[in-house]
Amino acid sequence: MHQQRPPAAAEHATPGVAPRRPDESALEFRSLLDAAVDAIIVIDHRGRIEQFSASAERIFGYAAAEVIGQNVDVLMPAPYRAEHDAYLERYQHTGEARIIGIGREVQARRKDGSVFPCELAVGKVQGVVPPRFIGFIHDITLRKLADERLRRSESELQLAQELANLGNYVVHLDRSEPDYYSPQLCRILGIGAAEAAFPFIASIGRWVHPGDRERFDEALREFATRGQALDCEYRIVLEDGATRHLHHIAHIVRDAQGTPLKHSGTIHDVTDRRATEDEARQLQERLTHFSRLSTMGEMAAGLAHEINQPLAAIATYAQACQRFVRSPDRDDADVLEALEQINAQALRAGEVIRRLRNFVKNREVKREPVDCNRLLDDLRTLAETDARLHNVRLRIDAEPSLPLVYADPIQLQQVVLNLVRNAIDAMSEAPATRREVLLSTRQSPDGEIEIVVADHGSGLAPEAAEHLFNPFFTTKAGGTGLGLAISRSIVRAHGGRLWHTPNEGTGARFHFTLPAAPVSLASKGE
Repeated sequence: MHQQRPPAAAEHATPGVAPRRPDESALEFRSLLDAAVDAIIVIDHRGRIEQFSASAERIFGYAAAEVIGQNVDVLMPAPYRAEHDAYLERYQHTGEARIIGIGREVQARRKDGSVFPCELAVGKVQGVVPPRFIGFIHDITLRKLADERLRRSESELQLAQELANLGNYVVHLDRSEPDYYSPQLCRILGIGAAEAAFPFIASIGRWVHPGDRERFDEALREFATRGQALDCEYRIVLEDGATRHLHHIAHIVRDAQGTPLKHSGTIHDVTDRRATEDEARQLQERLTHFSRLSTMGEMAAGLAHEINQPLAAIATYAQACQRFVRSPDRDDADVLEALEQINAQALRAGEVIRRLRNFVKNREVKREPVDCNRLLDDLRTLAETDARLHNVRLRIDAEPSLPLVYADPIQLQQVVLNLVRNAIDAMSEAPATRREVLLSTRQSPDGEIEIVVADHGSGLAPEAAEHLFNPFFTTKAGGTGLGLAISRSIVRAHGGRLWHTPNEGTGARFHFTLPAAPVSLASKGE
């Protein structure tokens, strides 16, 4: 009796392990298909779908029963669909693999007709004739969208940097990654990307303008030794001789232990902004000068009277000297007294002219420590001249021992004189008993110096008060409408503010404040 030969599968069974039945292997294979995250599709040598995993159903929108037995090209858009059958046939004849064992990025088509990007990997089932193939499909739609958003963000960032003349860089101190220098930064500095691959912050000093080198070096020392953020404006001189103004900001990124990891910074080319600011400043200075000339034009009659008085006195005393000299019994004491009067009146006229010239001449703005009480005393010569001509009293009430302010004294005098002129005009119809302008100074509770010009005129109408500081708005018949607008811009440029309130009883009070000068600046003026 012959012993029965065991099934082929049993010949290879592992000792001690029961052999699997064919239906069990099929179940395990199906479970593997359904557990896979990526789509798995099994096709025969003709391209007909034999297996369609649960993930494939989810990704493509087909039920397995809808596609099993169909050509796999139903899952392909053009031109892949037209090429697929020819590819399979060529592979079977030549053995040349285009995708099998290699993988590539392709386009796939869902049931609803939408096309999506995917990564396709194809493997051949070994030992099966005719051949069968397994395809693994990974949907990369989200990754593609993220890549596209990143690309668009980088493109928009680069465009924004180009429009803003702004470049950025990252220097990795631990050399864990390559340093980064944006294209716009290289354009700003006039260098190629290869030239940027040097110790950037330490070496940028080679471009710094000699006039700004001390400030730059000090900021760099603070950045390197104390770890403070770098925030510095300076000029650089490029190889072609062009000068650029840069605003450089940088900070140090540290790990949890405080160890510096990298320098991250931006460099903003503010050359055009600085040029615009310089043009605006020059225009403002011309308007300010024009306003001073206009104010002096309004005060011309009073100034002429103020100068004519000492000139008339000089002529009178000179005639008296002539009579004394011709008299046979002259008294030399009378001659000396007349000469002293001539000298005093000449000095008086000269002082008026000197103050007038200082006030109206076109000059560069120069800030210095200023005593506001002394500024009002110096201004009295010009202000009282106009006040007397209009029968107005000028009174000064100054708080003693005020801190100094850091300002341009001529511009501050311009503000005060403009306010005094307006106060005098406001009292043109007021009775003589109310014709007084009060100039006062005090230190406000927050430490600022406040100057107030008060009058007892008719006050401000609500419609006028709303537009009072607008350029070219004026309540005067021959006014330019620039006085208060320029005064406010001067006060703002000095870090203060200008406003008005009703005066007690009648009239208006114009206030402006100035920050007290730091002690270091104030001590330099002593």
